[in-house]
Amino acid sequence: MARGFEGESEATRSSSWEVSRSGVAGLLIAAVLAVLQGCSTLPESRKDLGFPVELPFMRMEPQECYYLDDFLPTPDNMVVGRSGGLHLRYYTYNSAIYKFWKKEKVMLAFYSRDQRCWSLFEEYATSGFSL
Repeated sequence: MARGFEGESEATRSSSWEVSRSGVAGLLIAAVLAVLQGCSTLPESRKDLGFPVELPFMRMEPQECYYLDDFLPTPDNMVVGRSGGLHLRYYTYNSAIYKFWKKEKVMLAFYSRDQRCWSLFEEYATSGFSL
């Protein structure tokens, strides 16, 4: 019989180690699940809060260059792609104030050659489309 506490057998020590190990594993799994739950929970959207996002005025000219990641609000939906040598981004806002449009669904399309400097090439506003 291995040495341990008085009156404790090898089987008792082995089973207490298993309980301890499974308890640690259970705590680890619970912690991971809590983190994953926190990651999957989204904050309230602007639509739920009842106010539109204000978009900055942008010109639709090829010589205009915008660093979108630095100043443009996070869109409700964004699609990225390529067409030939151009990189494309489509930003959609479900409720926005942009130029003369008030509380409309706005879609802005940009192109870039280097993915840093983006030029606006399309802008749409409507209250009838949804994604």
